[in-house]
Amino acid sequence: MSENIQNTPPPTEKSTEVDLGDLFRMIGRAMNRFFAFLRNTFLFILDLIIKALIIVRVHIIKFVIVGILSVAIGWFLDSRQPIVYGSNMTVQTNFGSARQLYSNIKYYNGLVQQGDTMKLKDLFGINDEQAGNLRGIFIEPKVSEIDMLKAYDKFMKETDSINVYDKMDFEKFKKSVDPLTFGTHEIGVASGKKNVFKLLQEKLISINVENEYIQKQKAIKLKNLIAEEEALKKRLSTIDTLRGVYNEAIKSEARKTSQAQTQIQMSSSTVKTSELELFSLDEKISARLLQIAEQKEFQQKTINVLSDFSDGAKIKNFYESNLFRIPILTLSILLVFILLRELNKYLNTYAENKRLNA
Repeated sequence: MSENIQNTPPPTEKSTEVDLGDLFRMIGRAMNRFFAFLRNTFLFILDLIIKALIIVRVHIIKFVIVGILSVAIGWFLDSRQPIVYGSNMTVQTNFGSARQLYSNIKYYNGLVQQGDTMKLKDLFGINDEQAGNLRGIFIEPKVSEIDMLKAYDKFMKETDSINVYDKMDFEKFKKSVDPLTFGTHEIGVASGKKNVFKLLQEKLISINVENEYIQKQKAIKLKNLIAEEEALKKRLSTIDTLRGVYNEAIKSEARKTSQAQTQIQMSSSTVKTSELELFSLDEKISARLLQIAEQKEFQQKTINVLSDFSDGAKIKNFYESNLFRIPILTLSILLVFILLRELNKYLNTYAENKRLNA
Protein backbone atom coordinates (compact mmCIF):
# COMPACT_ATOMS: atom_id res chain seq x y z
CA MET A 1 0.00 0.00 0.00
CA SER A 2 2.81 2.40 0.97
CA GLU A 3 4.73 1.52 -2.21
CA ASN A 4 1.72 2.50 -4.38
CA ILE A 5 1.45 5.84 -2.62
CA GLN A 6 5.15 6.50 -3.08
CA ASN A 7 5.08 5.56 -6.80
CA THR A 8 2.14 7.92 -7.53
CA PRO A 9 3.50 10.86 -9.58
CA PRO A 10 2.95 14.29 -8.05
CA PRO A 11 0.09 16.28 -9.63
CA THR A 12 1.23 18.79 -12.19
CA GLU A 13 -0.15 22.29 -12.76
CA LYS A 14 -0.23 21.84 -16.54
CA SER A 15 -3.90 20.77 -16.69
CA THR A 16 -4.91 23.72 -14.51
CA GLU A 17 -3.01 26.10 -16.75
CA VAL A 18 -4.65 24.61 -19.84
CA ASP A 19 -8.13 24.97 -18.30
CA LEU A 20 -7.50 28.62 -17.38
CA GLY A 21 -6.23 29.33 -20.89
CA ASP A 22 -9.35 27.84 -22.44
CA LEU A 23 -11.52 29.84 -20.04
CA PHE A 24 -9.84 33.13 -20.94
CA ARG A 25 -10.08 32.36 -24.65
CA MET A 26 -13.82 31.62 -24.29
CA ILE A 27 -14.32 34.88 -22.43
CA GLY A 28 -12.36 36.71 -25.14
CA ARG A 29 -14.46 35.21 -27.91
CA ALA A 30 -17.68 36.05 -26.06
CA MET A 31 -16.57 39.66 -25.57
CA ASN A 32 -15.62 39.93 -29.26
CA ARG A 33 -19.02 38.62 -30.31
CA PHE A 34 -20.76 41.03 -27.93
CA PHE A 35 -18.89 44.08 -29.22
CA ALA A 36 -19.40 42.93 -32.79
CA PHE A 37 -23.14 42.70 -32.11
CA LEU A 38 -23.16 46.25 -30.66
CA ARG A 39 -21.22 47.57 -33.65
CA ASN A 40 -23.53 45.87 -36.16
CA THR A 41 -26.60 47.13 -34.34
CA PHE A 42 -25.25 50.69 -34.30
CA LEU A 43 -24.37 50.54 -38.00
CA PHE A 44 -27.83 49.13 -38.82
CA ILE A 45 -29.59 51.94 -36.92
CA LEU A 46 -27.30 54.54 -38.49
CA ASP A 47 -28.03 53.12 -41.94
CA LEU A 48 -31.78 53.36 -41.29
CA ILE A 49 -31.46 56.97 -40.15
CA ILE A 50 -29.43 57.89 -43.24
CA LYS A 51 -31.94 56.20 -45.54
CA ALA A 52 -34.82 57.99 -43.78
CA LEU A 53 -33.04 61.34 -44.18
CA ILE A 54 -32.47 60.62 -47.86
CA ILE A 55 -36.18 59.88 -48.31
CA VAL A 56 -37.11 63.09 -46.49
CA ARG A 57 -34.66 65.10 -48.59
CA VAL A 58 -36.04 63.68 -51.83
CA HIS A 59 -39.67 64.26 -50.81
CA ILE A 60 -39.22 67.34 -48.62
CA ILE A 61 -41.57 69.47 -50.72
CA LYS A 62 -44.35 66.91 -50.36
CA PHE A 63 -43.91 66.82 -46.58
CA VAL A 64 -43.95 70.63 -46.34
CA ILE A 65 -47.07 71.00 -48.48
CA VAL A 66 -48.97 68.23 -46.66
CA GLY A 67 -47.85 69.61 -43.28
CA ILE A 68 -49.03 73.16 -44.03
CA LEU A 69 -52.37 71.95 -45.39
CA SER A 70 -52.88 69.66 -42.38
CA VAL A 71 -52.16 72.46 -39.90
CA ALA A 72 -54.58 74.75 -41.72
CA ILE A 73 -57.32 72.11 -41.76
CA GLY A 74 -56.75 71.26 -38.08
CA TRP A 75 -56.87 74.92 -37.08
CA PHE A 76 -60.05 75.47 -39.10
CA LEU A 77 -61.81 72.47 -37.55
CA ASP A 78 -60.78 73.50 -34.03
CA SER A 79 -62.03 77.03 -34.60
CA ARG A 80 -65.43 75.62 -35.55
CA GLN A 81 -65.67 73.55 -32.38
CA PRO A 82 -67.82 75.02 -29.58
CA ILE A 83 -65.96 76.30 -26.51
CA VAL A 84 -66.20 73.95 -23.54
CA TYR A 85 -65.69 75.14 -19.96
CA GLY A 86 -64.78 72.97 -17.02
CA SER A 87 -64.81 73.26 -13.25
CA ASN A 88 -64.09 70.95 -10.31
CA MET A 89 -65.10 70.72 -6.69
CA THR A 90 -63.63 68.56 -3.94
CA VAL A 91 -65.91 66.74 -1.51
CA GLN A 92 -65.52 64.57 1.59
CA THR A 93 -67.87 61.61 1.94
CA ASN A 94 -69.12 60.29 5.30
CA PHE A 95 -70.89 57.10 6.40
CA GLY A 96 -69.76 55.09 3.36
CA SER A 97 -71.67 57.31 0.93
CA ALA A 98 -68.95 57.30 -1.77
CA ARG A 99 -70.46 54.36 -3.70
CA GLN A 100 -73.89 55.97 -3.82
CA LEU A 101 -72.35 59.26 -4.96
CA TYR A 102 -70.39 57.52 -7.74
CA SER A 103 -73.55 55.73 -8.86
CA ASN A 104 -75.43 59.03 -9.00
CA ILE A 105 -72.71 60.80 -10.99
CA LYS A 106 -72.56 57.93 -13.46
CA TYR A 107 -76.33 58.22 -13.93
CA TYR A 108 -76.17 61.99 -14.44
CA ASN A 109 -73.37 61.65 -17.00
CA GLY A 110 -75.44 59.04 -18.82
CA LEU A 111 -78.31 61.54 -19.06
CA VAL A 112 -75.89 64.13 -20.48
CA GLN A 113 -74.56 61.72 -23.11
CA GLN A 114 -78.13 60.76 -24.07
CA GLY A 115 -79.13 64.43 -24.37
CA ASP A 116 -82.01 64.04 -21.91
CA THR A 117 -82.32 67.75 -21.15
CA MET A 118 -85.79 67.43 -19.65
CA LYS A 119 -84.62 65.03 -16.95
CA LEU A 120 -81.51 67.09 -16.24
CA LYS A 121 -83.60 70.25 -15.97
CA ASP A 122 -85.95 68.63 -13.46
CA LEU A 123 -83.13 67.12 -11.38
CA PHE A 124 -80.95 70.22 -11.06
CA GLY A 125 -83.50 73.00 -11.37
CA ILE A 126 -81.86 74.61 -14.40
CA ASN A 127 -83.31 75.90 -17.65
CA ASP A 128 -83.33 74.21 -21.06
CA GLU A 129 -80.31 76.11 -22.38
CA GLN A 130 -78.15 75.27 -19.36
CA ALA A 131 -79.18 71.60 -19.45
CA GLY A 132 -78.56 71.38 -23.19
CA ASN A 133 -75.06 72.80 -22.87
CA LEU A 134 -73.85 70.21 -20.35
CA ARG A 135 -71.06 68.10 -21.85
CA GLY A 136 -70.24 65.70 -19.02
CA ILE A 137 -70.27 65.08 -15.27
CA PHE A 138 -67.40 63.09 -13.80
CA ILE A 139 -65.97 61.99 -10.48
CA GLU A 140 -62.68 60.45 -9.38
CA PRO A 141 -60.92 59.75 -6.06
CA LYS A 142 -58.53 62.44 -4.89
CA VAL A 143 -55.85 60.32 -3.21
CA SER A 144 -52.33 61.61 -2.64
CA GLU A 145 -49.26 59.42 -2.29
CA ILE A 146 -49.14 60.24 1.43
CA ASP A 147 -52.75 59.08 1.89
CA MET A 148 -51.91 55.85 0.10
CA LEU A 149 -48.83 55.31 2.29
CA LYS A 150 -50.88 55.84 5.45
CA ALA A 151 -53.48 53.36 4.25
CA TYR A 152 -50.76 50.83 3.43
CA ASP A 153 -49.14 51.28 6.83
CA LYS A 154 -52.48 50.79 8.58
CA PHE A 155 -53.22 47.71 6.47
CA MET A 156 -49.86 46.11 7.31
CA LYS A 157 -50.27 46.80 11.04
CA GLU A 158 -53.72 45.21 11.07
CA THR A 159 -52.53 42.13 9.13
CA ASP A 160 -50.98 39.24 11.04
CA SER A 161 -50.48 36.81 8.16
CA ILE A 162 -46.86 36.26 7.11
CA ASN A 163 -47.99 35.44 3.55
CA VAL A 164 -49.45 38.92 3.18
CA TYR A 165 -46.19 40.50 4.32
CA ASP A 166 -44.30 38.51 1.67
CA LYS A 167 -46.69 39.06 -1.23
CA MET A 168 -48.21 42.52 -0.68
CA ASP A 169 -45.74 45.32 -1.33
CA PHE A 170 -46.73 48.98 -1.70
CA GLU A 171 -47.11 48.89 -5.49
CA LYS A 172 -49.41 45.85 -5.37
CA PHE A 173 -51.39 47.49 -2.58
CA LYS A 174 -51.93 50.61 -4.70
CA LYS A 175 -53.30 48.51 -7.56
CA SER A 176 -55.56 46.36 -5.39
CA VAL A 177 -56.98 48.93 -2.94
CA ASP A 178 -60.44 50.30 -3.65
CA PRO A 179 -60.17 54.10 -4.08
CA LEU A 180 -63.75 54.46 -2.85
CA THR A 181 -62.56 53.62 0.66
CA PHE A 182 -60.88 57.02 0.79
CA GLY A 183 -62.94 59.99 1.90
CA THR A 184 -61.91 62.71 -0.57
CA HIS A 185 -63.16 62.85 -4.16
CA GLU A 186 -63.23 65.36 -7.00
CA ILE A 187 -66.36 66.07 -9.06
CA GLY A 188 -65.89 67.67 -12.48
CA VAL A 189 -68.44 69.23 -14.82
CA ALA A 190 -67.94 70.22 -18.47
CA SER A 191 -70.37 72.67 -20.05
CA GLY A 192 -70.72 75.01 -22.98
CA LYS A 193 -71.85 77.77 -20.58
CA LYS A 194 -70.05 79.23 -17.58
CA ASN A 195 -73.13 80.10 -15.53
CA VAL A 196 -74.17 76.56 -14.60
CA PHE A 197 -71.49 75.25 -12.21
CA LYS A 198 -72.66 77.02 -9.05
CA LEU A 199 -76.24 75.91 -9.74
CA LEU A 200 -75.23 72.25 -9.84
CA GLN A 201 -73.07 72.22 -6.71
CA GLU A 202 -75.68 71.67 -3.99
CA LYS A 203 -77.82 69.33 -6.10
CA LEU A 204 -74.95 67.01 -7.03
CA ILE A 205 -74.21 66.17 -3.37
CA SER A 206 -77.75 66.11 -2.02
CA ILE A 207 -80.01 64.34 -4.53
CA ASN A 208 -80.61 60.67 -3.61
CA VAL A 209 -77.37 60.40 -1.63
CA GLU A 210 -78.81 59.18 1.68
CA ASN A 211 -80.14 55.69 1.08
CA GLU A 212 -81.45 53.54 3.94
CA TYR A 213 -78.02 52.11 4.82
CA ILE A 214 -76.40 55.54 4.96
CA GLN A 215 -79.24 56.93 7.08
CA LYS A 216 -78.76 54.11 9.60
CA GLN A 217 -75.00 54.64 9.67
CA LYS A 218 -75.46 58.35 10.21
CA ALA A 219 -78.01 57.87 13.02
CA ILE A 220 -75.85 55.28 14.82
CA LYS A 221 -72.70 57.40 14.54
CA LEU A 222 -74.35 60.53 15.89
CA LYS A 223 -76.09 58.56 18.65
CA ASN A 224 -72.77 57.06 19.78
CA LEU A 225 -71.09 60.46 19.75
CA ILE A 226 -73.86 61.98 21.87
CA ALA A 227 -73.71 59.07 24.33
CA GLU A 228 -69.94 59.36 24.62
CA GLU A 229 -70.21 63.10 25.11
CA GLU A 230 -72.73 62.72 27.96
CA ALA A 231 -70.61 60.06 29.65
CA LEU A 232 -67.50 62.25 29.48
CA LYS A 233 -69.36 65.24 30.87
CA LYS A 234 -70.48 63.10 33.84
CA ARG A 235 -66.87 62.08 34.42
CA LEU A 236 -65.84 65.73 34.36
CA SER A 237 -68.50 66.47 36.98
CA THR A 238 -67.20 63.62 39.13
CA ILE A 239 -63.63 64.91 38.76
CA ASP A 240 -64.73 68.38 39.89
CA THR A 241 -66.41 66.81 42.94
CA LEU A 242 -63.26 64.81 43.81
CA ARG A 243 -61.12 67.90 43.39
CA GLY A 244 -63.34 69.71 45.90
CA VAL A 245 -63.02 66.78 48.33
CA TYR A 246 -59.21 66.86 48.04
CA ASN A 247 -59.15 70.60 48.64
CA GLU A 248 -61.27 70.20 51.78
CA ALA A 249 -58.95 67.41 52.94
CA ILE A 250 -55.93 69.71 52.56
CA LYS A 251 -57.64 72.48 54.52
CA SER A 252 -58.68 70.01 57.22
CA GLU A 253 -55.16 68.65 57.56
CA ALA A 254 -53.78 72.18 57.79
CA ARG A 255 -55.98 72.91 60.83
CA LYS A 256 -54.53 70.00 62.83
CA THR A 257 -52.00 70.52 65.65
CA SER A 258 -48.25 70.77 65.06
CA GLN A 259 -47.67 67.40 66.85
CA ALA A 260 -48.83 65.61 63.69
CA GLN A 261 -46.79 67.75 61.28
CA THR A 262 -45.13 64.76 59.58
CA GLN A 263 -48.44 62.98 58.95
CA ILE A 264 -49.88 66.24 57.56
CA GLN A 265 -47.02 66.57 55.06
CA MET A 266 -47.38 62.95 53.94
CA SER A 267 -51.15 63.31 53.64
CA SER A 268 -50.82 66.60 51.71
CA SER A 269 -48.31 65.01 49.35
CA THR A 270 -50.70 62.15 48.61
CA VAL A 271 -53.57 64.55 48.04
CA LYS A 272 -51.49 66.72 45.68
CA THR A 273 -50.46 63.64 43.66
CA SER A 274 -54.07 62.58 43.29
CA GLU A 275 -55.05 66.10 42.31
CA LEU A 276 -52.38 66.13 39.55
CA GLU A 277 -53.72 62.84 38.20
CA LEU A 278 -57.22 64.31 38.17
CA PHE A 279 -55.94 67.39 36.35
CA SER A 280 -54.29 65.23 33.65
CA LEU A 281 -57.47 63.18 33.26
CA ASP A 282 -59.49 66.40 33.06
CA GLU A 283 -57.32 67.60 30.16
CA LYS A 284 -57.70 64.32 28.24
CA ILE A 285 -61.48 64.33 28.65
CA SER A 286 -61.71 67.98 27.58
CA ALA A 287 -59.63 67.25 24.46
CA ARG A 288 -61.87 64.32 23.57
CA LEU A 289 -64.98 66.48 24.04
CA LEU A 290 -63.55 68.97 21.56
CA GLN A 291 -62.97 66.15 19.07
CA ILE A 292 -66.55 64.94 19.51
CA ALA A 293 -67.91 68.45 18.97
CA GLU A 294 -65.85 68.71 15.76
CA GLN A 295 -67.03 65.31 14.53
CA LYS A 296 -70.66 66.18 15.25
CA GLU A 297 -70.28 69.42 13.30
CA PHE A 298 -68.63 67.87 10.24
CA GLN A 299 -70.82 64.76 10.21
CA GLN A 300 -74.11 66.56 10.23
CA LYS A 301 -73.98 66.33 6.44
CA THR A 302 -73.45 63.13 4.51
CA ILE A 303 -71.14 64.95 2.08
CA ASN A 304 -69.05 68.01 2.94
CA VAL A 305 -67.74 70.39 0.26
CA LEU A 306 -64.02 71.06 0.73
CA SER A 307 -63.66 73.35 -2.31
CA ASP A 308 -66.45 74.93 -4.37
CA PHE A 309 -66.94 75.03 -8.10
CA SER A 310 -65.21 77.96 -9.76
CA ASP A 311 -66.76 80.01 -12.56
CA GLY A 312 -65.18 77.65 -15.07
CA ALA A 313 -62.23 77.78 -17.44
CA LYS A 314 -61.78 76.75 -21.06
CA ILE A 315 -60.85 73.10 -21.44
CA LYS A 316 -57.88 72.88 -23.79
CA ASN A 317 -55.79 69.83 -24.55
CA PHE A 318 -53.39 70.33 -27.44
CA TYR A 319 -52.73 66.61 -27.85
CA GLU A 320 -56.45 65.95 -28.35
CA SER A 321 -56.96 68.84 -30.77
CA ASN A 322 -57.29 68.53 -34.55
CA LEU A 323 -54.34 70.90 -34.88
CA PHE A 324 -52.17 68.12 -33.44
CA ARG A 325 -53.92 64.97 -34.62
CA ILE A 326 -54.50 65.79 -38.31
CA PRO A 327 -50.88 66.73 -39.17
CA ILE A 328 -49.58 63.64 -37.36
CA LEU A 329 -52.07 61.42 -39.19
CA THR A 330 -51.54 62.88 -42.68
CA LEU A 331 -47.75 62.99 -42.43
CA SER A 332 -47.72 59.39 -41.17
CA ILE A 333 -49.90 58.29 -44.11
CA LEU A 334 -47.62 60.14 -46.56
CA LEU A 335 -44.53 58.51 -45.04
CA VAL A 336 -46.07 55.03 -45.23
CA PHE A 337 -47.10 55.66 -48.86
CA ILE A 338 -43.56 56.74 -49.81
CA LEU A 339 -42.01 53.77 -48.00
CA LEU A 340 -44.35 51.36 -49.77
CA ARG A 341 -43.45 52.91 -53.12
CA GLU A 342 -39.73 52.64 -52.34
CA LEU A 343 -40.25 49.03 -51.31
CA ASN A 344 -42.05 48.34 -54.57
CA LYS A 345 -39.11 49.83 -56.53
CA TYR A 346 -36.66 47.70 -54.58
CA LEU A 347 -38.66 44.53 -55.22
CA ASN A 348 -38.92 45.31 -58.95
CA THR A 349 -35.15 45.93 -59.13
CA TYR A 350 -34.44 42.74 -57.22
CA ALA A 351 -36.72 40.72 -59.51
CA GLU A 352 -35.09 42.27 -62.61
CA ASN A 353 -31.57 41.44 -61.37
CA LYS A 354 -32.69 37.93 -60.54
CA ARG A 355 -34.04 37.50 -64.08
CA LEU A 356 -30.86 38.81 -65.70
CA ASN A 357 -28.61 36.60 -63.60
CA ALA A 358 -30.69 33.50 -64.29
